[in-house]
Amino acid sequence: MNTAPKFDPYPPVREPNYPRWFLIGAVPVLGSSQLMMRSDISWDDLFVIVGFIGVAVLWLLAFLLRVLVYCLNWHSANYYTKKAQQLQQDWWAHHRQKVALIEAVLVGGACSNPEQRQHLFSPDHQPPTPDSTPEGATIRLLQVFGDEVAERERQLANLLVLQWQAQQPEPLVMQPLACYWQGSLATWQAFVEQMTKCFADVRLPEEPEPWQGIRSLDSIIERLQGAPVEARILCAGCQSSPPGPESLLPAGEAALLWLLGPEGGVRFSRGEWFDAETEHLVTVAERALQQGQLTAPPQCCVSFSQPGVPGLSAHGWNTSQYRQDANFGALGSLEAMVVQTLAAAYADQHQVPCAWLANDPHHTLALGIVEPDDSIR
Repeated sequence: MNTAPKFDPYPPVREPNYPRWFLIGAVPVLGSSQLMMRSDISWDDLFVIVGFIGVAVLWLLAFLLRVLVYCLNWHSANYYTKKAQQLQQDWWAHHRQKVALIEAVLVGGACSNPEQRQHLFSPDHQPPTPDSTPEGATIRLLQVFGDEVAERERQLANLLVLQWQAQQPEPLVMQPLACYWQGSLATWQAFVEQMTKCFADVRLPEEPEPWQGIRSLDSIIERLQGAPVEARILCAGCQSSPPGPESLLPAGEAALLWLLGPEGGVRFSRGEWFDAETEHLVTVAERALQQGQLTAPPQCCVSFSQPGVPGLSAHGWNTSQYRQDANFGALGSLEAMVVQTLAAAYADQHQVPCAWLANDPHHTLALGIVEPDDSIR
């Protein structure tokens, strides 16, 4: 569980019972006073008076010590409470850090450019018709050929670069701080080769960091905190799922790319992850709202179907209206990046927060909220 720190209350000390203390203290004082008012004080009376005075002094010391213990406890509890609140505030401030999506490219069976991507949210949008094959249903890109998954993914990597080039208004000069890749090393090498042809001034490493879902996003947000405004991290990937007769969804394929920076675009949050064995999905969803400082779920939630996982529709999350199963088919490990890309497109177009929900390589589910760029409001 990824929860804010919780602290037990500081052990309290009861406030002194002042009437009782004063009543006890009055006994030796009154006793010694009565004896001292007598005119014929004997030596025995003096011993008694000294005894009363001794008892009064001991009472006073005990009373002062009791008050001191109470005051020290009060101050310690006050300091403890403020420190605990500060640690919780610091945790939430860190947990609410974000990163900006500067550029995004998404090519799939339902869209290949930003205009088609925005059209996915239109009421008159019609999803692509799956193709029937002897192996099973598929949703494929017309620009990609062949039956071998590895070859199709290499073509997807090339197509991704070409689409990025088509979206660039001017030549791109960049050396990313880091590169993350969802897919095989062979498809990364095809991507780098095509990048060299299209963007000669962009330098990419021989081996990228593997995309690890929400863990990688968390690491990127951490890395870009305090970085220069021009700092960039590149995330990309491609997936061509093989068809299967027992698959619930048609085999899909897609490729996408993110260029992330400290600011200058819609904002990705760290998101929240859900493990079915340790937490309730509703609790995680509430924490996602708290992370985004929202009081109610966003009107739009981009998702893929998650068989066997309890839904959130009964709790105000609109997870069915923009479900992407029919648009992309089964995308395996790439589906989370796809729904995040689409959520970013919706947030940018409508200037409202948009939620996303998908699988994750290390958890049952991951979900989060993309916020519009508040610098342009």
